[in-house]
Amino acid sequence: MSMLEVWFRQSLIYRFIYSVIEIINHSFISRVVECIGAVIVNSKTACFLRRRAIKPYRQHSSFIYRLLECINRKTMGFRDSMLGILRESLVYRILSTSKVFHIFNVLLIPCVAFYALIDEIGREIFGNVSFFSLWDEAYLLICIIYVVLYWFFFKRESLNITPLDAPMFLLISVSVFLFLVNSLYPRLGFDGMRVIVQYVLWFFVINSFLTDDKKAYLIIRLMVYVGGLMGLHGIYQYIMKVPTPAHWTDAAEGATGTRVFSFVGSPNILGSIFILMIPLCLALVLQKDRDFLDRSVFFILLGAMGISLILTLSRGAWLGAAAALFVFCLSVNPRWLLLLMVGGSGVFLIPSVMARIKYLLSPQYFINSLTAGRLMRYQKGWELFTQNKLMGVGLGHFGGAVAMNNKDLIPDTFYMDNYWLKTMVEMGSIGIAAFGVLILVLIIWSVRSIKHSRGYSTKLIVSGGFAGLCGVIVHNLVENVFEVPYMVVYFWVIASIVLYFGFRQDKYKQGQIQ
Repeated sequence: MSMLEVWFRQSLIYRFIYSVIEIINHSFISRVVECIGAVIVNSKTACFLRRRAIKPYRQHSSFIYRLLECINRKTMGFRDSMLGILRESLVYRILSTSKVFHIFNVLLIPCVAFYALIDEIGREIFGNVSFFSLWDEAYLLICIIYVVLYWFFFKRESLNITPLDAPMFLLISVSVFLFLVNSLYPRLGFDGMRVIVQYVLWFFVINSFLTDDKKAYLIIRLMVYVGGLMGLHGIYQYIMKVPTPAHWTDAAEGATGTRVFSFVGSPNILGSIFILMIPLCLALVLQKDRDFLDRSVFFILLGAMGISLILTLSRGAWLGAAAALFVFCLSVNPRWLLLLMVGGSGVFLIPSVMARIKYLLSPQYFINSLTAGRLMRYQKGWELFTQNKLMGVGLGHFGGAVAMNNKDLIPDTFYMDNYWLKTMVEMGSIGIAAFGVLILVLIIWSVRSIKHSRGYSTKLIVSGGFAGLCGVIVHNLVENVFEVPYMVVYFWVIASIVLYFGFRQDKYKQGQIQ
């Protein structure tokens, strides 16, 4: 134990927090909760759910797996001969000894963690350069080519498959079908379809890339660093009292002070990034084998993200974060829910938070919301859905960024502020059913990933990733989170990491905590 860690454990803050935790653990409420939990855990329903949760993923029984394995076996000889030719080539000999290429090889796909920074800062700097908007398509294409070539030359097993593959292909197929048969404006329909299909492909890229724990932890670490940087930047914005646009708050609510937005330009989306990153960062802090300095860095980043989350003044993000932390505590240690309740109650003591919540519950909010706010939008969205129940009004034709960027064609559109309702309006029952199947399968197999996790540290990471996914799913009820490309990318990157640790980690040599 280092001197710095000894000093920290002897500090007043550490002893105070430790005492509070001990008091809660030995309190009457804690014993009551533990008794209730024991009754629930031993119930027949819980036993049934437990049996379902520990069900393994039998990929060998999958037709797709057998097909891919057949392709792998039949092409192995050809790939071996091509690898021999590659190794004899001048280009390979030069690149194999190049430090720059080694760095490129290691960081190409993990740099997806910087997606938000590249996209937002790049558009700010190169916004007038027309071809810059193609950077994300080019990056995705390069990564796809990389994982395919890596498999072709260096892997002697079939491509990885997951329980999410079938529902993902279902969603992609439904999106393409709706674009082909139900697009009043084909350009809008194509853009709407692309928003769904393109970013889902990142799941397959990461799934193919992850072959050991080090790769997974590198992506997690970089994503948490990016989230922490945004948290620190948000605090800086608050200190500097960066001006807040008037339309970010209801006029009847009055001045609420600075709402931080960091690099992303939206407090709500910044809050959604924190929903994903905070549980992962908390998991890294709680891992037992992590050294003190590393833990301290993650603790600082966790605090920065938590403070900035509050300073976004985004009620939807608070709701999503509460759901995420609830799922995290429930997955790791249900007794932590008491700490969550205490901490959540303490947040309400912050005047700006209390003011936002009080206004949300006031009659004035409901009047304004029904007149020109969320409730009015939801009502209009539901009416459009009931008029076009089967296939919707068409992808990209209402309620999202594509329609808003083409108001000359769709003059009456507006942001729906509910991604699931927006999906119902645009894709109808067919589309929302396909999306619902995918999300349901993701939740089921994420829970199973937690149950199949090997070791406490892995369970923390899987629980943190799953908690963030649940938080964003909830946040989508009051915000168009999946309309933002990097939010969709981050979501599916984390989903892939969750399933890797749950079902594929044993296939590879497990590394140390990174």
